[in-house]
Amino acid sequence: ELKNYALEAHDFATLNASYGQITGMFAAIFGFIAFLIGAIVLFTVSNTMSMAVMERTVEIGTLRAMGLRCSGIRRLFLCEGVLLGAIGAIGGVTLALGLAYLINHSGLTWMPPGNTEPIALTVRVWGETGMMVTTAFGLLLVAAISAWWPARRAAKMNIVDALRHV
Repeated sequence: ELKNYALEAHDFATLNASYGQITGMFAAIFGFIAFLIGAIVLFTVSNTMSMAVMERTVEIGTLRAMGLRCSGIRRLFLCEGVLLGAIGAIGGVTLALGLAYLINHSGLTWMPPGNTEPIALTVRVWGETGMMVTTAFGLLLVAAISAWWPARRAAKMNIVDALRHV
């Protein structure tokens, strides 16, 4: 038996020195992609909310003239931005799950380094609840932040100028 032998357990990172460099490279790549997606969401929601403020200037003036406070106007536009973010996050998670299902059931294969036979290509999205929730929450946060500036601008409008806007 093996009782008389000094055995050690090594993980893959210890056995393969380049593993840490490879995972670090992928972490940097995916971090950059996440940053780009965040920037796209930021500017898209900000542009959408700015257009909503411009298109509804008269309505904003009417609401302010009826007695709605600046915080109420700000809250309206922030809620709209968060709603846009929620719809986008839910749509993105649903699309990711659907694409992962299609890829996993398409029969595609790939040849990993060091293998002699191809293995099935799988994309793991289902079961990665933490990743999906974190991504969706991050997109909601970016949407709320990007809606804040147009909402602030809408709340600061002069009532008379807003009612006179054509």
